[in-house]
Amino acid sequence: MKYKAVIFDMDGLLIDNYQAWRECSSRVFLNHGIALTDEEDSRLHGRSLAENMIWLKTTYDLKASLEELSKEYLEASSSIYPELSRLMPGADDLIKSLHAQGQKKAIASGSSLERIQKIVDRFKWRAYFDELVSTDQVNFVGKPDPAIYHYTAKVLSLAPDECVVLEDSLNGVKAAKSAGMTCVAVPGAQWNSTDFSVADVVVNSLEDKSLLEFIGVF
Repeated sequence: MKYKAVIFDMDGLLIDNYQAWRECSSRVFLNHGIALTDEEDSRLHGRSLAENMIWLKTTYDLKASLEELSKEYLEASSSIYPELSRLMPGADDLIKSLHAQGQKKAIASGSSLERIQKIVDRFKWRAYFDELVSTDQVNFVGKPDPAIYHYTAKVLSLAPDECVVLEDSLNGVKAAKSAGMTCVAVPGAQWNSTDFSVADVVVNSLEDKSLLEFIGVF
């Protein structure tokens, strides 16, 4: 096999919940008199809840505590994983094709481990992944910091250059490349104006034949 492991981002890559998250963030921001911009929304992706709440509080000098902001965000997003998230086209088939070939697989996500587990159980993927990794396991340091990818390689007992990462956001691509991994960008429609040239290859979807050829799925 070309790579010893395929590492998947989750939100926006395996599951479609962009609009749900956008609406959640907009509600929280508006609760504090702030209109969420596209630039701010883009910044939130891949980072941990803790990082985003620190940024929100310090940027806008909010009176609410970090604990209060985190609780508000968790409550506003509570239905996203058990109900609103939908499979991205090709996600299920790709995971099962890789599994049939004996390929190691992991999820490395900025979402909490609890939410990752909800998704893999909801879509019956538990048996297909060797490792589930969250920012919970790297002191809540999110992407574009490479910590989550360094940790994922470690628990897979692999060198970074033996792994290929699939990411939908620029923060995620930067994290993977900083960790010394090959990275395939699979950007959603919301990132049409984003420059993904830092990725090793850019494809339109998980069903793209060039993706399957690149990571060795035939």
